[in-house]
Amino acid sequence: MPRKATHHRRNRAHPGTGRPPRRHPAGGGYARGERTRRKIIEAAIDMFGSLGYERTSTRAIARRAAVSLPALQYYFGGKEGLHLACAEYITADVRARLAPAAARVSASLSDPDLSRPALLGLLEMVLEPFLESMATERPESWVLFFTRAQIERSAAFDVLFERVAGAITRLSAEIVARILGRPPGDPETVIRALTVVGQMALIRRGRPILLRALKWPNFSGKRLQILKDALWKQIEAGLGAG
Repeated sequence: MPRKATHHRRNRAHPGTGRPPRRHPAGGGYARGERTRRKIIEAAIDMFGSLGYERTSTRAIARRAAVSLPALQYYFGGKEGLHLACAEYITADVRARLAPAAARVSASLSDPDLSRPALLGLLEMVLEPFLESMATERPESWVLFFTRAQIERSAAFDVLFERVAGAITRLSAEIVARILGRPPGDPETVIRALTVVGQMALIRRGRPILLRALKWPNFSGKRLQILKDALWKQIEAGLGAG
């Protein structure tokens, strides 16, 4: 006698993960599920940045985010998956800010006859969104997360470098090479490009000291423009000789 067909289906794992595909939480819908996921990630960025990967537990993150541990495991599988998701969350935000300017600069660099002022303008176009983000908007926990991931040499750092830091550095090195008349892959070119990019990152690390020394409440409006002008004068002077 033939067996009756049933409507029961097995959950199929995502290829390469061994975990069932993520479903939308019952009763909450997609928006509620994404809010929960974001809440976990933001709590995790704060804790990974403060304590480091090894000292942070998923149970503590779940408690900080006010969700159950099974909910965290449902979205991310475990600590490693959550750590990578934090890196992807940060890079998605930063790339959304940088990508339009980077695309315009890449297109402009196809012109082989750009003048030094034009090249400096392109370098400023690449780095200005990054500087604004570092000076005004992004949480301190993001900087701490990046620093910890770098020290720990984790897979999260690979994501952060390839999608943000490495991409900015490569484009900046191409412009700096044109300014200095050197090959883009030349070690001195890369070092000098990293020095320029590093000044943007140092603004975020030194933000409390800068604001206190300047007796400013924040970097916004005219104060942000003063910061930009001072930095670009320093960058232009540093690229004055090949």
